[in-house]
Amino acid sequence: MTKYINGLVLICVIAIFSGFLGDWLMQWFQLEALTIAIIMGILVSNVVSLPGSFKPGIDYALKKLLIYGIILLGFKLNFEAILGLGWTLILWIIAYMLFVFFAVYILNRYMPVGSKLAALIGVGSSVCGAAAVIALAPTIEADEEDAVIAVSIVSFLGAVGVIVYAMVASVVSISDVRFGVWSGLTLHGVAHAMAGAFSRGTLSGEIGTFVKMTRVLMLVPVSLALSLAFSKHISTKKRAKVPGYVWLFILMGILNATGIVPELGVTVAKELSNVFILMAMTAMGLGVNFKDIKGKGVKAILFGGILFTITSSVAFLLISKGLMV
Repeated sequence: MTKYINGLVLICVIAIFSGFLGDWLMQWFQLEALTIAIIMGILVSNVVSLPGSFKPGIDYALKKLLIYGIILLGFKLNFEAILGLGWTLILWIIAYMLFVFFAVYILNRYMPVGSKLAALIGVGSSVCGAAAVIALAPTIEADEEDAVIAVSIVSFLGAVGVIVYAMVASVVSISDVRFGVWSGLTLHGVAHAMAGAFSRGTLSGEIGTFVKMTRVLMLVPVSLALSLAFSKHISTKKRAKVPGYVWLFILMGILNATGIVPELGVTVAKELSNVFILMAMTAMGLGVNFKDIKGKGVKAILFGGILFTITSSVAFLLISKGLMV
């Protein structure tokens, strides 16, 4: 564990300071500690040249602590609010994902970046960010360069999206439930969706997490669809798997609903979830480096930005008008 110390200590310092800053700012406007931690992480990453010894701890928080936080977040699941959304929400999620890939197809015709790179950006935008890109790149036998570019773009846009959504959260008049659906539906990675949704409050965060987990479950059908679409250009067919933490997240929610877990255990699980997720969000900010993004190709970044703007705006319009939720 010694190799993780430097990064984890830095994360803890930023996270704690973000909590105090959030409380202080509360007298003027609401800005969640999660959002502040991400912004501070980005600032530190791009202003200070961190030694390589910090990277293992930052990676550990983003890859491991985030997963632990998501699993324990299952104890916060509000099944009453989720069931109130109705089964039609799942159909809307599928429809949104199809819309993203349709937009990718149209954009790639007028702003060509390559079919495989476009597909990977679409995967990262519609399923679960960088994790989906990494999982599905072998499915279409994408070049390593395309995978790296797609990961960089969706990670960057997701982080920017969290900040934008946090600002929008304080001015839009839609309900917390609808804001949670919008965040969970449109933001790129799991961490992004959760940070964006929780910027509006606990209920919004819980709904956003559920919607995002539903999107993650679509990893397998999307993998099959891409295998079919690129069947003429690939020699093997590899199928992605749904991450195990999704099932554990649902299991924790069911356990909590049964009431068999002691109240103290539930309280501890919820608090640990808060801590792990805050640390993961801080690590996500520390992982954003503008110099790396700049070198990945202006055209591809513009492609991803336009895609995100269009799909997010259309989803917000439908949700705000009550057509989707």
